[in-house]
Parts: sequence; structure tokens; C-alpha cells
Amino acid sequence: MIQPEGRVLVLGAGGILGRRIVELLRDTSPRLELITASRRPPAGLALPHRTLDLNEIRRQSSTWARQLEDIDLLIHAAGPFQHDPRPLVQTCLQTATHYLDIAEDPVFLARLANTARSHPHPRSAVLGGCSTIPALVALLARTYAAVPGGASLRVYLNLGSRNPAGTGLLAGLLAPLGRPMPAGERCFRRLVWRHHEDGITRSYGPYPFPESHLSLGEHDLPVQFFAGFDRPFLNVLLRAFSHLAPRLSPRQLIALAKTLLPLAKAWRPLGGEEGHLLLEWLDPRQQPLAELEITARHDGLMLPAAPAAWAAARLLAAQTPQAGLLRLEDLMNPKEAIQWIRARGYDVQLRKSTGPGV
Repeated sequence: MIQPEGRVLVLGAGGILGRRIVELLRDTSPRLELITASRRPPAGLALPHRTLDLNEIRRQSSTWARQLEDIDLLIHAAGPFQHDPRPLVQTCLQTATHYLDIAEDPVFLARLANTARSHPHPRSAVLGGCSTIPALVALLARTYAAVPGGASLRVYLNLGSRNPAGTGLLAGLLAPLGRPMPAGERCFRRLVWRHHEDGITRSYGPYPFPESHLSLGEHDLPVQFFAGFDRPFLNVLLRAFSHLAPRLSPRQLIALAKTLLPLAKAWRPLGGEEGHLLLEWLDPRQQPLAELEITARHDGLMLPAAPAAWAAARLLAAQTPQAGLLRLEDLMNPKEAIQWIRARGYDVQLRKSTGPGV
């Protein structure tokens, strides 16, 4: 593969996932010039820095435009994604800068998509949600896109509670709790239990997925998403908090996340590091057709950081520039993703049901 070249500006490079994206790009794309952007230089990163305030982009639009003129691609990893992305995306499109982010919030991603469609640029691509949700799941969903009789997809994401936490990650996790989801139920108001192949039964709560259906070319696949931590009592606490969270403003949620962060850090030594991502294809009677499970026994946060690094490398290595609103599956296929995941030491199990029709 051609080595990507160009300048990449990373918003939120000092955060939990931002640092991992930088690390992956350093390891896999050494010809890229990485630059950080924030109000203050992130500690511990020996990279060029540009002082920019994401909260002031409306008032400083000309400043942002000047700072992006020589940038080939911007990676937005500065969560929580509770702000309006339109000014930033419009500035990227005006300056012919590729844009991608790691957002999961459905409202954020819908605004991003509308902006990309209404302000297209022939040399600028826009990719939203380049993390586990929705990009990696949407890509892996194509693994069994042709399973006969496949009617729907269930996704289970189990997080290790020993992984490091930051204010942005914590606030982003809490924000949807208790709020209505498209199917009618409220986020995390109930717990479900899923038995895994390792013999452990884990708990999950229903959680928003940015899209109710995934487009697989000839048909759409309805999606249900469930998330949870490896320690069941944490999921019980999240379910209880789902009754309070809808009453809090985004500012109050961020303040609460800052208050809870020391407790989360203190808990880490007692938590587990192992994480699981399970995709389950179901027939019209809700019987399993196939499963794909990824187990990260350590260093699990590299997995949600990987799609942003993959997309950045593919965009900047392309001999024919790609533009417009793109998805991760426009740049790579599931087989390539699974090969990378296995090469990083994660366990990937693909299982098909032996029932009728498969």
C-alpha cells in the first residue's frame, strides 16, 4: 500500500482516544506530519501545536480557516460531542480539508451529514463516527451481508472497567442515559443478559446506535445496540442514573463527569481490562444465524481508535482523491479490518449457525 503523506491536525490529541489515534498514525503512517490543536498543548506529546479553541470557532472562523489552509486532514477527537459540528465541518469544506471524527451522538452525526451534503467540495471528504460505533460495527456488519434469511443485527459492547477514563469519555457515556431512543424505549432503563462463548454471562443496557438500519447494498439491516461494563454492579448504577440524567443539561453532565472522574480512577485497580464486541445476526424469528466476536484481553482502547487511523491513512494515500460524505466501508473491507485486528493480538471468532438455511 502507498504510504500516506500530508499534514494531519488532531483536535483532542491529549485525550484518551486522541492519544491512541496519534500513536497508531505514528506507528503505521510515519510520513504524516501530525499537529495538535487545542487551547493548551497536550502534555507528553512532542508534536507541533496550534492554539485553537473549539468553543470559539463561530467568532474565530477566519482564524480557524487560516490555520486549516495548509492542513490535509482534520481528526476531531475532542469529546463529548454535544456541540454543533456545522461550523467546523463548513470550515474544513471551505479550505478543502478532509474531516473525520470519532463521534457517536446521533444528533451530532445527523448535523454533520446534512452539512456535508449541502456544502460539498470536490476535494474534501467527510467521515463521521470513525470509532467502534458506528463505523467499525457498520464495516463488520458486511462480513455476513449475504447470510440467507438474515433479518436483523444485535450488537453487544462490553467495556473493561480498568481502562483509563477521561472527562469527555465519561460525559459522553452518561449523556444518553434515560433519554428516548427511536424504538420507543429509554436508554439503559432495563438490563439484558447475554451468555458468551467463554462461559460468562454479561449484563447490558439498551443504548443509542446512530442509525436504526445499516445499508448493505441490496438490503437494510435493522440494528439493536446494547452496552455495558464487565462489572455488573456498574450497569445497575447506570440504570439507576438513567432516571436522573435526562434532567441535566450538557454543562451539568460535564461538571458531573469531572466530579466522578476521581472515583472512576480510584476504582480502576479493582476493575477488569478485558472487553468484548459481539455482532449477532438474527433471522425473522430472532434465532441466531451467525456471530462475530472480538475479545480484547488488554489494550482494548486501541480498537475504537483504529477506524480513525485507518480512514486517515486511506484518504491521504489515495491516488484519486475521494470527496463527499463517505463511510469507512467506502475505504476498506471487513476482511482487511479483521486481519488488522488479529495482527494486533485481539481474538476474533466467526461462527455460523448450523440451523436451516445457512
